Amino acid sequence: MNYEKKTLLGMLIITVFVFIVAFSSLYVQMQIETGNICGCAIPVYLFIPLLASIGLFIGVLVYYLLLPEFEKPKIGTDVFLGVFPDDQKSILRVVLNHKGSVSQRIIGRETGFSKVKVHRIIESLVTRNILIKEQKGKINIIKLNDKLRDIL
Repeated sequence: MNYEKKTLLGMLIITVFVFIVAFSSLYVQMQIETGNICGCAIPVYLFIPLLASIGLFIGVLVYYLLLPEFEKPKIGTDVFLGVFPDDQKSILRVVLNHKGSVSQRIIGRETGFSKVKVHRIIESLVTRNILIKEQKGKINIIKLNDKLRDIL
């Protein structure tokens, strides 16, 4: 929902609340003037907490509707990969293409690098906390760091 519609909806909700408060005040005043204080559907001493609770609810609702939504800043993968040498860039591109988690064997297959070269590059990226290496049996699963995954 765009900002103009949210603002209009918030103003409508506040207007309805003001109308309810004015109407209930008129109702209570009429009951007092006729001497029928206890004959109200809702006793007079409960009107103030009831209206205060409704007002609090309306305030929170309008605040929630009009609160700007903050998005985490996202950087493009090209900007992220631009700071790495070509060998590391190709390995990171394979990890990103597999949604942040891939086996080391697939990285070697897709990049065409030898097993030793893939291992050395991955180790350098693991020591810099860019990648995380998990062993599952004889297979190394290479994952992108969670913090980096959130901003990409």
